[in-house]
Amino acid sequence: MEILKFSPIFKPTLWGSETSAVKGSESVAINGIDKGLTLPEIVSRYGADFLGQKNFDKFGKDFPLLIKFIDARQDLSIQVHPDDALSAKRHGKMGKNEMWYVVDADRGSQLIAGFRQKIETSDYAQKVADGSIEDDLNKVNVGEGDCFYIPAGRVHGIGAGMVIAEIQQTSDVTYRIYDYLRRDRDGNLRELHTELALEAINFQDITNDPKVVYTESRDTVVSLVECPFFTTNELKLTKPFRRDYSGIDSFRIYMCLSGQCCFLSPEGQGIFLHEGESIVVPAAIKEVNILPDENAKLLESYVE
Repeated sequence: MEILKFSPIFKPTLWGSETSAVKGSESVAINGIDKGLTLPEIVSRYGADFLGQKNFDKFGKDFPLLIKFIDARQDLSIQVHPDDALSAKRHGKMGKNEMWYVVDADRGSQLIAGFRQKIETSDYAQKVADGSIEDDLNKVNVGEGDCFYIPAGRVHGIGAGMVIAEIQQTSDVTYRIYDYLRRDRDGNLRELHTELALEAINFQDITNDPKVVYTESRDTVVSLVECPFFTTNELKLTKPFRRDYSGIDSFRIYMCLSGQCCFLSPEGQGIFLHEGESIVVPAAIKEVNILPDENAKLLESYVE
């Protein structure tokens, strides 16, 4: 099997590429013998060799992760995602637990993660309607390298002036809670999902510092997030690096945040990864050698 690079899927807020199996937004392979196939078609063709046996047993032919680069040029809407149980009941889909890694941020940029004070569920709808819910949201100043885990049920929003790498479960289910009283071209307030969100929101989620704590290091694997839905590591590489996957029964996704590098498989396949691009290493490939330039920063994600 081959390491695969996928074509970018551009949307108004996207900076770079996605690796997506969401229906209607499927990524397409742009290299190798599978060139032109969508990600779901590749999963269907290779099954456990691509996903890993445990993932194949659990997800079947569904690819379990969705990754994005988001370039927020204005404050994006405040949202919440349902968990697996609620999403399955309502939509027949996975829930959405996710994480953010701040690739770049203007001075003073903020994002929202959770509440800063308790609000009553009975007051929620009125606070959304009059805009006072803004006073209850936990706003966090951010800088390059900050990392956040956003569990299902946590209210969240990305602020203007930042680029985010987002790793999440494969789901397109999002409830928009609040949109700063913005209006559409016809002068109508943008659609909110106030009632749908009510059951999904964790109103007990009061947090002052939601940042993931980790210690930066070069030329090693640095753990950022380990949860039941995915594992994500940071790799800052300045020299050739051998990555052994013998203990990982999963595909691996790499997002290049800066610089560039070349991935070499044991079979001799080489593929370049540049800033803003992503690749998928199938589970059947048990090691790669990564040859970086002097400023390569990668995120590595997989599901176990």
